[in-house]
Amino acid sequence: MQSFSAWARRIATGILVVVGVTFTGVVFPVVSHFIQEQPQESLKSLHVVLKFLLDLSEQTWLRVTALLLSGFVAGLWVDWFLRKLDSSRADERKDLGYEMMSLSRKLGNLQHPMDQARAKIRSCFATARKLGIWVPDGRIYSIDPGRACDLIIIYLEHIGTMLKDGHFREAKQDAKNSKAAFDKAYAQHRLT
Repeated sequence: MQSFSAWARRIATGILVVVGVTFTGVVFPVVSHFIQEQPQESLKSLHVVLKFLLDLSEQTWLRVTALLLSGFVAGLWVDWFLRKLDSSRADERKDLGYEMMSLSRKLGNLQHPMDQARAKIRSCFATARKLGIWVPDGRIYSIDPGRACDLIIIYLEHIGTMLKDGHFREAKQDAKNSKAAFDKAYAQHRLT
């Protein structure tokens, strides 16, 4: 998520610079031209106020300050949005962790878990894959069901606990590390 955050901030900064340059290069001159073209006879007080704003808008320090201040405010909004986005993803990961742990308990209680819970296992693995977590592929269903069930239960308990506790990076790394146990089971199955 941090890379997405950095990427979004760079884009927001680029957009803000373009908007700031456009605003100071186009909007200020148009407004100042409009103020200068106002008839001086009518509405003297309005003319005085507009003249003051024109003089103020021509100050370089005001343009720089306005640009910096608007950049600061935009940065706060982008930061808020990214924090909100990250917290929703964190909640999604924790929910997946709870689901994995629940599924591992259910698998332990079923007599034929690989047949009875195949759809639930595949759904859980699909959700994990969407979050960027390594999951066993379809070969797991071709090996001995007892061995496959044991591997899946261990995987679900371990990765689910890590996700539930909010340790996403560690869960991703442990999922990749568990690939070796699944590869060993696939290799043993081919030899038999």
